[in-house]
Amino acid sequence: MIRQDPNRLREQAARRLLRRIRDLNLGDGIVHLQDGRDVRITGCTSLDHPVERGVRYRLSFEDGQTEVVELEWRDGRIYTKRAVEHDGNSDCEASFGLNGHPTGLVELAGLRSSIDLSKASPEDFEALLGRIVEAVVSVA
Repeated sequence: MIRQDPNRLREQAARRLLRRIRDLNLGDGIVHLQDGRDVRITGCTSLDHPVERGVRYRLSFEDGQTEVVELEWRDGRIYTKRAVEHDGNSDCEASFGLNGHPTGLVELAGLRSSIDLSKASPEDFEALLGRIVEAVVSVA
C-alpha cells in the first residue's frame, strides 16, 4: 500500500479549497450570527490573485459597516482575519486545522465541518464560507 504524505495532502486540499471558494465568487449569502445580527457576504475581492496570497471576501453588516475577511493557508492551518475595509487593521483572527484525504474530503477542525471537494455544490461552499465568517466574526 502506498501512503501519501499527510502534509502534502493537507497542502493540496487547502489550495483546492481556497481556489474553489475564490473562483465561485460567492455573494448575496446572509449569515445569521448568534447575537442576532446578520452579515451579508458580497463577493470575492481577490479574484485576480493566486490563492497562496489569500482569498478575501467583502462583508456588509446591517449598520452599513463594510469589512473584509481573509482566508490564508500557512503552517498547516487555515487562518482567517477580519479587517475594516479601508482601515486595514486586523480586527480579529481565528484559525482552523485542516485535514485532507485522497478521496477529496477536507475536514476543518474547530469548525467541525467537512466538505467533499470532488462532489460539493456551490451551495455547499457557500454554507462552509458562512460557517467560517460566523466563526471569525464571533471571535470579536
